[in-house]
Amino acid sequence: MWWVYISCFLLYLSAVSCEPVIKTAKGKIRGQILKSRYGRDYYSFTGIPYAKPPVGELRFQPPVEIDPWEGIWDAINDPKICVQNNHFFPIMRSLIHGQEDCLYLNIFTPDLNKKLPVMFWIHGGGFLAGHSAPDLYGPDYFMDKDVVFVSFNYRLGLFGFISTEDDVIPGNYGMKDQVMVLRWVRENIANFGGDPEQVTIFGESAGGASTGYHLLSPMSKGLFQKAILQSGTPLCCWALSSPGIIRKRTEAVATIAGCYANSSLEILNCLKKIPAFYLVELHNKLFEWINNPSILFPPVVESCNSNQEAFLCNHPITEFKQESNVPTIIGLNSGEGGLFVANLYNETSLLFPELQTDFNRLLGSLLTYKHLSLPEHWDEIGDRIMTKYFPSGKIDDHLSTVNMLGEGTFLPCVYSMALKLSSPSYIYLFDYQNEFSFNQFYGECKKPLGVSHGDEMISMFPLKVVNPNGLNERDEEVSKLIIDIWVKFASSKTLTIDGKDDGKAWPEFKSIEKLSVLHIDSARPKLVQNPFAEKYKFWNELPLFSRLKQFTSKPNVKYEL
Repeated sequence: MWWVYISCFLLYLSAVSCEPVIKTAKGKIRGQILKSRYGRDYYSFTGIPYAKPPVGELRFQPPVEIDPWEGIWDAINDPKICVQNNHFFPIMRSLIHGQEDCLYLNIFTPDLNKKLPVMFWIHGGGFLAGHSAPDLYGPDYFMDKDVVFVSFNYRLGLFGFISTEDDVIPGNYGMKDQVMVLRWVRENIANFGGDPEQVTIFGESAGGASTGYHLLSPMSKGLFQKAILQSGTPLCCWALSSPGIIRKRTEAVATIAGCYANSSLEILNCLKKIPAFYLVELHNKLFEWINNPSILFPPVVESCNSNQEAFLCNHPITEFKQESNVPTIIGLNSGEGGLFVANLYNETSLLFPELQTDFNRLLGSLLTYKHLSLPEHWDEIGDRIMTKYFPSGKIDDHLSTVNMLGEGTFLPCVYSMALKLSSPSYIYLFDYQNEFSFNQFYGECKKPLGVSHGDEMISMFPLKVVNPNGLNERDEEVSKLIIDIWVKFASSKTLTIDGKDDGKAWPEFKSIEKLSVLHIDSARPKLVQNPFAEKYKFWNELPLFSRLKQFTSKPNVKYEL
């Protein structure tokens, strides 16, 4: 019988050895070994705390470094989701879920003993929804490559972006969470086989805008070496605030909550006592799209002369100041507007007839420029957009609506960001239609709506929670291409259009007139001469930021919600 005991003991030792234990600055963590898309073993560490739970007195405060722990932290569970209500997806609009104790990160690495490039993923969701759980943004595709993949949760909605625009509630707590993760990575990632001097930050939508904000933030300087902005930049209307407007919205939330306060400090003390789920409900009460933009609490400009460390000192539109001069990829999808049109039309007609009858006023909310432009310019903007996209005067063509929403919401801010950057930048257009599209998950319109907002992520992540059937053979070839290009950028000083060492060089952006865009419409991408020059010119000439620009010359100008 002795051999039975020996066999059992050896099996036990084998099982224990398969559970990697890593020492971090705050304590030891235990992970697990999983398989990549093509069967490669990789180490997974999920749900690692990077800050103290932002609850009680720490609500509406910058993240606080976590205390060291004794023993071994089991990093094998999905990170807790930050409290939220995802109003972007109809089936989730009535669901408030998550919790305030949500500041956790995930690390995935194929080798603990090397010095690999680090890819630091920032999830999107309009600064009010989303999470980094592996069932959504799993690392399986990246783990076939020699990179370390990092993802994390950050505070959202009111919890992450409320502000009285003064020293009491300066705001940007969600962005400061992101900075704390970057600092954590710099201090600890070498223990996971990562190189702290070779960090690429990247994200989609609000994650792309967040990535761009880190280029502008003095807090983020020196914490990363490259950046990829997917369908979002700090210059997008939905990612911008106007001076004073976030304070007004914060005051509105306080009033609805019964916090009849006369000062920022009274607002802070009152809102700290409100249950978390009720705060989300209050946020939702401001949301009716015909009155307000869909993203009410984006990042804000802070005072950099206060005693608190500020994330953003200058407004990106009026005083663009780049703090991190690093190589950057910026791009968008060909049918960005499809995701939004899926919820505006059914099979036969427009679901919101008031958009036809009150186009010029409602367009400001739909394209999220209402808080940035002067009311006296709304008719001019609406008339010019109607003439260009709906020359008949009727909003009856869903594809024209896709083009209007996609080009108006994303095209100007992507190109403008590339123009303003002082560091090398490269532009792409993702134009490949996967079998699955986020359009199918979003609304009632079942007509073809193009390559939608978010669809490039189907090529980057398994997205098991929304696409359980996975990729077909053709989709998988494009997926391998995207991973190759992104990893090549993160790990090399040269950039090619297919991610191969011997591939054709991807030219750096120099000017709108001579722009070569990487057009990804198959597994064989190609360079095309600027496909959006005329459309960019059209949108760039509209007075979308007239209110913001007037504020810089007339500081007493008043703002509406």
